[in-house]
Amino acid sequence: MTEKDIPETIESDWDRFYRDFPEIYDEFGRVPKTPTAVQVVQQHFPMQGKTVLDVGSGTGLSTFELAQYTAQVTGVEPEDAMREVAEREAERLGIGNVSFIHGWAEKLPLPDKSVDMVTAITLASLYTEENILGFIRESERVVKPGGVVLTVYLASRWYGGELAEVILEKPRAEMEDELRDLLFPRFGYSLIEFYADQDYGTVEKAVRTYGFIFGKNAIEYIRQHNKTIIRWKINMHYKVIERR
Repeated sequence: MTEKDIPETIESDWDRFYRDFPEIYDEFGRVPKTPTAVQVVQQHFPMQGKTVLDVGSGTGLSTFELAQYTAQVTGVEPEDAMREVAEREAERLGIGNVSFIHGWAEKLPLPDKSVDMVTAITLASLYTEENILGFIRESERVVKPGGVVLTVYLASRWYGGELAEVILEKPRAEMEDELRDLLFPRFGYSLIEFYADQDYGTVEKAVRTYGFIFGKNAIEYIRQHNKTIIRWKINMHYKVIERR
């Protein structure tokens, strides 16, 4: 695909984004956040010496960061284009304690009680009750007794971060809660909330990545306000799996 074929924005068409634009996804994911989701995970659940399954690993951004702490991390990703980017980058970087496999959150290709922790960092497929319950069932199946399952995602009413009202064209108070924020607590998951600032450095990069994803309203706002930093509110739901 040439630059001529890349539109100004995909207006939140996430399926197309994951399938057709893995390089832009990767660039967007590499924009530094302070703190990162993995840093918050490490703060609350130290991962040294642990085996971790990173569900919905995409181009490997969270997987590679997890590898800095863990003994071994495996990324599970259904999109071939994403996984191929991750595999090339792992080879280029020479990271020996990561691997990537094809699979879905609702049907993890691992045996029972085989990992110490399951992470799902910005896993986009958790948007229906069936998806969420499938992830919970499968994650708790593959985690060893005493291990942890956790998911990190945007808090309800924070789609696109602090520009949610601009993107969706309505007040935050009128937005609906995320289904995952309603369901995870019902299944014994606790919540940790935190904020993260994402610094794009330049308006042009913010438009090329953030604006490309979230649409013309976001692009216009970024340009009018010279916006280079976006704040996000993040929810981390977690559960320690009891010995069984």
